[in-house]
Amino acid sequence: MKRSFAYLFLFSILLIFTNLSYGQTTEPVYQLIKRILPGKTAQIELQIIPYSLGKEYFEIESKKGKIVIHGTNNLALSKGVGYYLNNYCGVRISWCKDNAILVPKVLPMVPEKVVQECRFEKRFFLNYCTFGYTMLWWQWKDWERFIDWMALNGINMPLAITGQEAVWLEVWKEFGLSENEIRAYFTGPAHLPWHRMGNLDGFLGPLPLEYITHQKNLQKQILQRERSFGMTPVLPAFAGHVPKAIKDQYPNSKITNMGSYGTGDEYNAYFLDPTDSLFLKIQQRFLAIQTQMFGTDHFYGADPFNEMDPPEITPSYLGHVSKTIYDGMQSVDPEAVWVQMGWTFYYMKLWREEPKRLEAMIHAVPENKMIILDYFAEKEEVWRSTKAWYGAPYVWCYLGNFGGNTEMAAPIKEIAVRLPKAEQDSTHGKMWGIGSTLEGFGVNQFMFDWLFEYAWDPTNQNLDQWIPKFVLSRTNNKVDKIAEQAYSELINLVYNDQVSGIATGSLVQARPFLTGVRGYQRPNKYDYKKLTDILGLMLTVSDETMKNQWYQKDLVIVTKQILDNMIIPLRKKINQAYLDKDSVEMNKQITLFINILTDLDRILATQPEFLLGKWLSDARQFGDDPKSKAYYEKNARVLITTWGNEGNEIIDYASRDLSGLISSYYKGRWELFFKTLNKNLQLNIPLDMAQSDRDMASFEWAWTNLNIEYINTPQGDPVKIVQEIYAKYLPYFAVCND
Repeated sequence: MKRSFAYLFLFSILLIFTNLSYGQTTEPVYQLIKRILPGKTAQIELQIIPYSLGKEYFEIESKKGKIVIHGTNNLALSKGVGYYLNNYCGVRISWCKDNAILVPKVLPMVPEKVVQECRFEKRFFLNYCTFGYTMLWWQWKDWERFIDWMALNGINMPLAITGQEAVWLEVWKEFGLSENEIRAYFTGPAHLPWHRMGNLDGFLGPLPLEYITHQKNLQKQILQRERSFGMTPVLPAFAGHVPKAIKDQYPNSKITNMGSYGTGDEYNAYFLDPTDSLFLKIQQRFLAIQTQMFGTDHFYGADPFNEMDPPEITPSYLGHVSKTIYDGMQSVDPEAVWVQMGWTFYYMKLWREEPKRLEAMIHAVPENKMIILDYFAEKEEVWRSTKAWYGAPYVWCYLGNFGGNTEMAAPIKEIAVRLPKAEQDSTHGKMWGIGSTLEGFGVNQFMFDWLFEYAWDPTNQNLDQWIPKFVLSRTNNKVDKIAEQAYSELINLVYNDQVSGIATGSLVQARPFLTGVRGYQRPNKYDYKKLTDILGLMLTVSDETMKNQWYQKDLVIVTKQILDNMIIPLRKKINQAYLDKDSVEMNKQITLFINILTDLDRILATQPEFLLGKWLSDARQFGDDPKSKAYYEKNARVLITTWGNEGNEIIDYASRDLSGLISSYYKGRWELFFKTLNKNLQLNIPLDMAQSDRDMASFEWAWTNLNIEYINTPQGDPVKIVQEIYAKYLPYFAVCND
């Protein structure tokens, strides 16, 4: 009895000291609150508590006029803060630092204690491409807001590949290359994501040394902040991509030419065979230098054949590749876990036609030491066709956006069925987490908010319950039944089961042609007229709702989409008039077409996320003189238009509706095309599309070399402009579906 009392006493003392220890770690969350809710930290009390439920969880209640949040770690606390803001203040925090955060002066009390537990150990976020299509020109303040957003959403496994060129610079020097050779091997900033994935080398290079240094310092800030919340960032590892010049130092090395995404032979990337003894040496030096420079959390991303054919495709060879990559990781870090994209196993036919290839790669790595990202699960859950990734742990991922496209597309109704079904499926294997692998941030943030809310609250699959809670963030936390109806109809019409796939975009952004679809601009299909009716409904909400900045943003997005959709039947009329050789009718429709583009540019100018001028001015800030500023601007222009050089096949992959881009680039192309149509009618000659495409390619490349300033801060009253556009085009809405 005395011994039991002694043990109980000792346990109590340990618990007290443990809680004191926990309490000292809450400062990062208090600092987060201070950043997003200045002056409100005194109203919130935080405490870290033991894992008594066995999983991460948080508790929220009110005590003595304060909001009291308990959590098992800093991420649970941060998620609790996010939950409180969403559900009691009617506030959703944007990942964009330019969006203001408005909360009541006195924070609302929590009437009843709330407890939420996270069902997923891993919550992954980001994609290699996001570092180009969205984060390319981010400075620390952008990253600070974004990391806060991740913390508020409980994300614990962010991809963290910024600044790796500083590591590679040191590595390749050790292997005999000069600084100039290495910088020429790197692409320009805009194409680093694809260089890092081994898709091309040198395009728009050489990479400036000051950029490499800047990104190294930025990565240190990013990692320090992410780790302060308890996140475990995924750092890069070596997957076989090497400079061509290494052949001069190691002439007997086994190197394969992997192509260049069609940018030209001079930009080809090269792959070092893992059977070569040089491979292991490079892996070890890279990880050792990276760990010295940035530390480690033991998760490493490596994707040896992203959208590329391996030199050999036998299971034995692929298994050897996999084993060599992991052995190299483990030789430097015994706790290493390999995180691999599942994209290429979905995308490339060779993995589907012979399942043993993938099985060999997975089984060559020790159990649970490779985590697969099921990359595009809203389109196809690869775990279902691979025996749950042949026993490897995986993360169920929603992709949701390609290239930073701005089309309204987020299949929340589909995901709200598909994801719970996967979670409850007894054959789902080691489904260790959920995540998102978005290529760009686009316009559909609510879908990503929902995804990470679902990780803690399975009731969110009931959209009839979730929508009214979400709408409170658009109505200043006041019930507005009209707004609820409008958003419910939006979800049923647009955000249902239509996946935002590759090539989801507007014909406005397409290289001009008269019929059908081609390239990367393939609009989603639904009742376009119904969307105009929803906009009419949205314009009848209460005055208080109409003043909400988030509601205004949604008004702009819906209006933008309506104008995009109107182009489809209008182009049909232009084509018919052209076929009828009716220049009067054709030019009447052309005038309306151009007016729509002008109004589209005008409405987008009201929002910071939709400004070409901001994208370009952010790029120019990286330069110290006119020449370097022009270099960064060129990178910024190319990525979102031609993508590669003149006539490149990936033209407009990253197309997006931006004010300034529409007026100077998309509208410019259409005007050039319409000029050709008029000339053809005058001379009675047929349309030569091959020549038109050459003319467009010339126009596009010339545009990337321009140095014109565009507005970089929002202009105009969004509500007033939406009302004007609605009234102006109301007579045309009836034929939206023609």
